[in-house]
Amino acid sequence: MPLPQVVAAWRPDWVLLVLAYWTLALPHRAGILTAFLVGLLLDVLLGATLGVRSLALSVVIYLVALQYQKLRHFAWIQQMGVVAMLSLLSHLLVFWAEYLHSGVQLSWEYLKPVAFTPLLWPWVFWLLRRTRRHYKVK
Repeated sequence: MPLPQVVAAWRPDWVLLVLAYWTLALPHRAGILTAFLVGLLLDVLLGATLGVRSLALSVVIYLVALQYQKLRHFAWIQQMGVVAMLSLLSHLLVFWAEYLHSGVQLSWEYLKPVAFTPLLWPWVFWLLRRTRRHYKVK
């Protein structure tokens, strides 16, 4: 069931949150290739230009994979800041690619998820960590 239009603009970037967690938790199992493939699938599901979200997710997850040892030791509030910057980068990369392809214009509506995505990071982190430990995923 689709979200109402008022709430849909604030929809967090769930894919980014989940990929960032798994890259932090298990960098040898989830990384750039996973982000690329998930991005392709997301482009197909959304009917978007093929490769746009693959590029954005690959770049963002590359940065997470590059610094995963540091990021693991950050406090949750610092991790929220990093997630906010990663979400902003992802949305700007998608906007840039869409702008080059079809000339879309940037509006504040487009950046609303950037404000809401980091607020969910502590809960997503806690839930996925609990799930990973319960099922002993290594």
